[in-house]
Amino acid sequence: MGYLNNATTVLDAVLTKKGRELLSRGEQAFNITKFALADDEVDYSLWNVAHPLGTDYYGTVIENLPLLEPTADPDTVMKYKLITRSDNPNKLPVMSSLADRTVQWQVNSAGSPETVTPNLVNFGSVMGEFMFTILNSSIAYLTTATNSTGVGTGGVDYAQSVDSISQTVIGSTCNIIAKSVPNNTNSGASAGQPDPTTTVVVTSIEHGATAAFTVTVDYVDNADSSAGGS
Repeated sequence: MGYLNNATTVLDAVLTKKGRELLSRGEQAFNITKFALADDEVDYSLWNVAHPLGTDYYGTVIENLPLLEPTADPDTVMKYKLITRSDNPNKLPVMSSLADRTVQWQVNSAGSPETVTPNLVNFGSVMGEFMFTILNSSIAYLTTATNSTGVGTGGVDYAQSVDSISQTVIGSTCNIIAKSVPNNTNSGASAGQPDPTTTVVVTSIEHGATAAFTVTVDYVDNADSSAGGS
């Protein structure tokens, strides 16, 4: 990652990992319909009301901050989206911290889903739904009340796919379910290897608040009582 020269106006567009994934499926899957703006690199504590040249110069330092080059990693970009509110709030909605999760897959029985229920503070009267994105669906996938199968847009069956691609679902809550991936099982020749991890990013569709947490998949072989999660 580098800095852009903010002496000139630059429009530098890159595809995220999700964008490249959709593009690889063909033109029908890759269809941009919306955009969002964010101010991740802006430090508003530099707003200087004591500037000796007056009010026109309060934001001089902010306006001259270097801009970061765009990145394709959805875990590090667009965390502070700009939103429009009509109710003139005194505080912006904030998502309560989401704890890291461990989901378990067992050889002889399906592991129990781990339910994620986000919560907002300062959101007014309507919390709305959330967008849940798991960055690596090869080890776990997401379901919701309206999509219990894991089949996404474009017909991708995330419950069965072994590709390291992201999955996004929308709802008020979601379930995280570990997948059976033989190369990652924590038994036999693979015993002692670290449990695989990925990240889930949660975004409030109505209010823009975002949080992320880590998901660890613990593979347990019930057929071997000596095997277990690392």
